[in-house]
Amino acid sequence: MKHWKTLLRWLLAIACLAYLVKFFYDSRADIRIAFSLNGWLLAGILALQLLYYYIQGVRFQMVMEKCSGRKLPAWPWMKLFIIGRFLNTIFVQAGNVSRGVILKRDYGVSYTRYIAANTSMAWMDTGMNLILATGIVLLFSRDFRIGPFLAWKVLGIATVAAIAGPIAFEAAFRRLRFASGPLLWLHNKTAEVLRVSVENLADGGYLAKLFALGLVIFARTVLMFHLYFLTIGARVDLAALAVFYALFKLSFYINLTPGNLGVQEVVWGKLSELMGIGMAQGVLVSAFVRVVSTGVILVLGIALGGWDMLRKRGQPPASNGNTPTPGEE
Repeated sequence: MKHWKTLLRWLLAIACLAYLVKFFYDSRADIRIAFSLNGWLLAGILALQLLYYYIQGVRFQMVMEKCSGRKLPAWPWMKLFIIGRFLNTIFVQAGNVSRGVILKRDYGVSYTRYIAANTSMAWMDTGMNLILATGIVLLFSRDFRIGPFLAWKVLGIATVAAIAGPIAFEAAFRRLRFASGPLLWLHNKTAEVLRVSVENLADGGYLAKLFALGLVIFARTVLMFHLYFLTIGARVDLAALAVFYALFKLSFYINLTPGNLGVQEVVWGKLSELMGIGMAQGVLVSAFVRVVSTGVILVLGIALGGWDMLRKRGQPPASNGNTPTPGEE
């Protein structure tokens, strides 16, 4: 069954790529803009990509410490964060698994709390991006549309669903009861993940810090998308950039092909077309984002020792000696 699932994912990727090849063959003039990159714009994009990994690493550390109750040293954590992203780029989920094993072994972070931190991070990140994008559209371009629909209405519905959905699910899941066995164990672990994520909303200071860092990341990414579109000669207004980023983040949580290869490019192209920017522009920006983000994380990951872990098939490095004493956890 797994073999067929993998085969279908690759067939979908090939079909999407074949569609893109045909699209650019029929619109050969559009492909020429990909070969007129401005060096200064590219340098700015690379600098912003490096800045993202640092800020996101700090932000994720805050969430991990909050959910686990463990203090994580800054540099070892940042190294672990980068190598995890590096391994995820090579093999799906390899970095997440390796990171979880090391955090458990060296810092006593339970797997349940590790999953809760990842869940909490994704949830708050998605909700905040949608809130900011909705606010920008309402303030600067209320008439902006995604195809036939007003963008602020689409974003508003998505925001309510993204924020309220997990809270409602946690409340309903808490009422489920199982007598014993694997279902009881799974229920208890899942309930803890949901509970930790929801309870963190009660800490105003923690949320304020996360929101501040998230605001910096949002501004940085909107600026970077602006530079990406400039590299292909397209000037896109603030509302469109905000919508593009908010919906772009949602694509991370649905993987139809390995790395969403092909699917991401088609979806970005169609979204760009619906917003009046042009399908070719959306596809090219998606390709640039993929090349730059992959290239930067590969360089950083190899520089920090990710290649050694890859050669050892993801085997974690030796313990740093910070393993909690018995009873400490």
